[in-house]
Amino acid sequence: MFGYVQMYKPELKMREYEQYRGVYCSLCKQLGRRYGAFLRLGLSYDLTFLALLSMALKPACVGFSQSRCSYNPMKKCLACESTGALEKAADITALMVYYRAQDTLEDEGFFKRLKVWLTMPFLRRYHKKAKALLPEIDRELSQMMRRQREVEAAKTASIDAAAEPFAMLLQYLCSELSTDERQQAVLSRLGYCLGRYVYLADAIADLREDGRRGRYNPFILNRRLNLNDTAAVEETERYAADVLRHCQAECIAAYNLLDIYHFDGILRNILQEGITAVVEKQKGVKKETV
Repeated sequence: MFGYVQMYKPELKMREYEQYRGVYCSLCKQLGRRYGAFLRLGLSYDLTFLALLSMALKPACVGFSQSRCSYNPMKKCLACESTGALEKAADITALMVYYRAQDTLEDEGFFKRLKVWLTMPFLRRYHKKAKALLPEIDRELSQMMRRQREVEAAKTASIDAAAEPFAMLLQYLCSELSTDERQQAVLSRLGYCLGRYVYLADAIADLREDGRRGRYNPFILNRRLNLNDTAAVEETERYAADVLRHCQAECIAAYNLLDIYHFDGILRNILQEGITAVVEKQKGVKKETV
C-alpha cells in the first residue's frame, strides 16, 4: 500500500502511542524473521493498521513486553507478542512489495527500473514464499494489478472506475479478518472505502508529477486539467479533498458498526485525525502526522 493510513500523534494518549509503536516495530521484526532485513524497507503504516484491526476484532488480549529496535539496538521499544495477524501482515507486505516493483518496471524511468532490476532476485524469492502461504491473496493482488493496468491503458477518466481495482483488493483483505458474517459485511465496506481513499490520496499527491511526465492520473483526465493553470490545479486539489473526506466518512460509519475489543482509541485516531491530517497536507496545510 502507499502509507496514507497513518496515526495522528498529537491526539493519541501516550499509552496508545506506545502500543501503536509496539505493533509497528513488531511488524518490522516479523518481516526480518520471515524474509530478512532487506524486506523491512517495505514496512508500512497501512499494513500496521491492518494488523491492528485484525487483533482488535479478537477478544483475546494482546501482550506487550520491553524490547529493542532492530535498526538501533540502543533504542528501547515495546514489542507486541507474535500473533497470526503480524505474520499475515508480513506475508502481505512481501506480496505487495513484489507487485509494486513490477509496477515500477512498467511505468518508471530507466534509473528507477534499474534499481528494481537489481533487487528482483530477492523480491522473487520473497514472493514465492509468500505466495505459497497466501495463494488466494496473491491471486487477488495479481488480478488487481491486471485490472489497474487495463484502466490506465484505456485512459479511463472516471475517478470511481480508476479507484475500483484497489478498493476491491482492500475489500477482500478486510473481509478476511473475521469469520462472522455480519462482521465480514461491515469489514468489506470499510475495506472498500479505505482502498478507494488510499488510491485517490496517492493520485492527488502525484498530480503535478504525473502531469509533467504524461502519466495516467484520473483527476487530470476527469477534470481535463491544464497543469499550467494554477487556479484549476488548486480547484482540483480542493475537489479531491472533498472526495477523500467522503471516503473517510464512509470508513468511520462502517467502523462504528464493528465489535472492537482492543485499540479502539488508536484505530479511531487513524480513521479520524490521521486521515484528516493527510487530506490537509494534500491541500498544502502543514500538520504533523507520525
